[in-house]
Amino acid sequence: MEIIQSAPVDPEPHYAQMIKADKIKTIPIYDIDKKNPAAVTKAEETRIERKGNEVHVYGLAMRSKFIFDAKAKRPDVIEVNEGDKVFIHLTNVDLDQDITHGFGINKYDLNMEVQPGQTNTLEFTANKAGTFPLYCTNFCSALHQEMTGYLLVKPKK
Repeated sequence: MEIIQSAPVDPEPHYAQMIKADKIKTIPIYDIDKKNPAAVTKAEETRIERKGNEVHVYGLAMRSKFIFDAKAKRPDVIEVNEGDKVFIHLTNVDLDQDITHGFGINKYDLNMEVQPGQTNTLEFTANKAGTFPLYCTNFCSALHQEMTGYLLVKPKK
């Protein structure tokens, strides 16, 4: 008997081969929901807007980073005042079916999931002053642990 092929039942990483990235032609599975007025599709569209004591954040979630305001010195930081009503509108611009992002702020007990192409909104009152780490709560890629940022809540005077 002649062995034609030998492979484990569940392929292991050391059986992989590398090819140049330009050979891979990805097929988007999802489209961005542009019907949602809070959706942003490019970093240049990200922004943080204040309307009285309301703060609206129009941000992107993409493999390895959050962008809340691309023009800011720290685009991964949301700065608000204690007592502000905060609306975080987050668009997942990764369109592959397995790139679901999460968004969590532990000390505020907040967590949401954003599917590929989707925009979700998280609404809360910034009632605790301080610096609060935020992060992606769904494993999304090899650089998942890089998807972090900060919510800075300035105390009332």
